Amino acid sequence: MEQSFIAYIEHSIRQNWDLDALTDYKGATLQYKDVARKIEKLHIIFEASGIQKGDKIAVCGRNSSHWGVTFLATLTYGAVIVPILHEFKADNVHNIVNHSEAKLLFVGDQVWENLNESAMPMLEGIFMMNDFTLLVSRNERVTYAREHLNEMFGRKFPKNFRKEHVAYHQDQLDELAVLNYSKGVM
Repeated sequence: MEQSFIAYIEHSIRQNWDLDALTDYKGATLQYKDVARKIEKLHIIFEASGIQKGDKIAVCGRNSSHWGVTFLATLTYGAVIVPILHEFKADNVHNIVNHSEAKLLFVGDQVWENLNESAMPMLEGIFMMNDFTLLVSRNERVTYAREHLNEMFGRKFPKNFRKEHVAYHQDQLDELAVLNYSKGVM
């Protein structure tokens, strides 16, 4: 039986639970279990915010472990990731976010200082990528999800989050996974 891309991610996380997964240059290293925990917390935010399978979530920032976590969390939730090059000018970022109809945006700090949230009126929430701080919320559900994240995570996993809990969206071959404006492909 052929496995899907998301099934491979799920399998890799379970098989390598205690191994190093992502490292920031001159920074911290996340083990697979850390990545899984962060993915699960983003899934809780997505669900509580009303994000549906197939909704668009944009990410714009320098390469980092949290960029990778955001990318993987979006895919494994069943949403469509819209990666935007951090070198793009603010107007281009605004246009891509709007054209893609992204509901959430995760940004790096250097990108954020040049953006204008009013130029992206369809966004329901903007998060700082390095620590998932909520920067802008236009939806009470997004605000509630971020403010009560640890509480919701604790209720969902009262006896610790374990590799047995890793269960992701089962993707289909015809599902859109990535809108890549920088290369003009889907």
